[in-house]
Amino acid sequence: MHYKRDEAFRFPFNEPIPAEFSIYLKNSDRPGTGTGDSKLLDISPGGTRMETSYNIPVKREEVAIRLRFSLFQQPIETDGVIVWKEAVGTGWMYGIDFDENESVAQTIVNDLKLRRQAER
Repeated sequence: MHYKRDEAFRFPFNEPIPAEFSIYLKNSDRPGTGTGDSKLLDISPGGTRMETSYNIPVKREEVAIRLRFSLFQQPIETDGVIVWKEAVGTGWMYGIDFDENESVAQTIVNDLKLRRQAER
């Protein structure tokens, strides 16, 4: 099941972007997990498609995720929720819907512009 997005654009990466994530439950006082490695396959200001070897249980409660990555110049950290999950090869692919944060969305757009200019 894929989540349909109503966004202006999605930027696919030729080479996946390394990212680090941690998991926590929304509206919970319990601490989150340690960190895990993943790869971002595409991104938009509102979300991303992520691949990892970790099988994250998404059916229990609303599973939230904190992602840390760098698109071009500066590190970005943002929170979101997993909206879909799919088995791929030896791992898992997840659709992540970012929490609304205008500052993070603008940083993503700016870094994508800089990345595109550097690739030319």
